[in-house]
Amino acid sequence: MRFSFILLAAILALYSCNSSDNSGKISADAQRAVKTKATRFSLEEKDDITRLVINDPWQNASGEQLVFYLVPHGEVIPAKISPENVIRVPVSRMICMSTTHLAALSALGATDVIAGASGTNLVYDASLRKSIEEGIIPDVGYEGSLDRELIVALRPDLLMAYGVSASSSEQMRKMSDMGVKVIFNADYLEEHPLARCEWIKIFGLLTGKKEKADSLYSAVTENYLRLAEMVRDSSESRPAVLLGAPWEDVWYISPSNSYIGSLISDAGGQYLFDDLTAPNSLPFAVEAVFRRATRADVWINPGTAGSLDEIAEYDHRMTKLAVYKSGSVWNNRNRMTPAGGNDYWETAVVRPDLLLSDLISILHPRLLPDHELWYFMKLK
Repeated sequence: MRFSFILLAAILALYSCNSSDNSGKISADAQRAVKTKATRFSLEEKDDITRLVINDPWQNASGEQLVFYLVPHGEVIPAKISPENVIRVPVSRMICMSTTHLAALSALGATDVIAGASGTNLVYDASLRKSIEEGIIPDVGYEGSLDRELIVALRPDLLMAYGVSASSSEQMRKMSDMGVKVIFNADYLEEHPLARCEWIKIFGLLTGKKEKADSLYSAVTENYLRLAEMVRDSSESRPAVLLGAPWEDVWYISPSNSYIGSLISDAGGQYLFDDLTAPNSLPFAVEAVFRRATRADVWINPGTAGSLDEIAEYDHRMTKLAVYKSGSVWNNRNRMTPAGGNDYWETAVVRPDLLLSDLISILHPRLLPDHELWYFMKLK
């Protein structure tokens, strides 16, 4: 993670050489890319107190709002604000229920606040794994197997959760009845990579690292928009992209307005389901996907496959696809631990520019000839 942010600085230095020529274009690009802004939260600062509103924080939520007030230690809580909605900042102890939350804290240099985490066996970051092995960061479980007694015993200032559905979210909200402050993080529901990345601002406010969070977000955004603009300005054709893989004879298709759909578009690919818009992934029969898949030039993220043989072993029908025969198949498994921890599901949320660079390199290698893949690997 630390290396990747050093890499970011180097990339920004390279691009800054031509900043005077591109400044106008960046501004125009930012105006066009309204969808890159986070829609699942809003911030309002007044008199050192920040009002945080989280909108529709789980799938299929409609009109749900969670309101919190981030109040500095020692600051008097205004009479009109309920103490139940107050989070004293900066927090000293936080429990994280997703590896993406850990990545945000790592990027800010605030891992010392991590009091516990969920799914610690899937953590990629080496320094965090060391803390886990030493018992400094215990595993608190997940949903049905949540260790509520341990969570209370850890005395967190805050539990950073995420809700897949209203029912699963209710499980987490029960922690509030036990005196644990819970915030729901809806970054995974944002439709654009930069919108997801913007959630680092909340972590900055919670940990007293607002300036660093804003700086990181601005740098990543600038780099991402430059890369996307470079692709748009190129004369190269857009390769047809197949995404995902079947599971038990069902192929769950991400819509074009999804996080990964936005990435493919920004990287200069033509997503085979670019006509599909929906709030969530949708199930398709394998045969229906297969008909479109015959046109694919590139196949990205074929499930958990680590080789072409594994794809064939799981579903031999896939070997008939031209994209399989050509070997133009790539998966996000380049950075993994023996236990299954995958950095794609960890740091990519705070480094969407690096993720975009990978995809551009795959789809248009001529545009980034010196780029070394970070999250992706070509299957053999």
